[in-house]
Amino acid sequence: MARFRFYVKGQIMIKKMPLKAGVVAVAAMASLLVSAPNANAAGNCTHYGQWGYGQLFTEPNYQGDCFEYQLGIITTLPLYVTNKVSSIRSWSNSPLRSQHLIDTITGNVFAAGPNEWWASLPSWIDNNATMAS
Repeated sequence: MARFRFYVKGQIMIKKMPLKAGVVAVAAMASLLVSAPNANAAGNCTHYGQWGYGQLFTEPNYQGDCFEYQLGIITTLPLYVTNKVSSIRSWSNSPLRSQHLIDTITGNVFAAGPNEWWASLPSWIDNNATMAS
């Protein structure tokens, strides 16, 4: 049997508790500390490997939140990835469908060719993209 100590105004009280109940209580508390990952987190993009899609990640090495869009369509990035893109993947079977990141403030454009993967972006575009195509 597990024993728990309770302090009551300077006195120690020991209460017996069945071991099974103690294990369940500890497991329940531990589950509160662990949160389920975002459905799009850590590279779990919906269109992984499907031609015609670009994937943007908020952390280097294809980690963090993922945003997907169709290549060739100018897309304003949602707030959760605006100015946070740090790595990209391109799924394209056509040389005409390159992946572009656009910084609308400076006008800088980063272009990645078909099927290029960038685990980390150059510093001038890293965390600066506001649009993609």
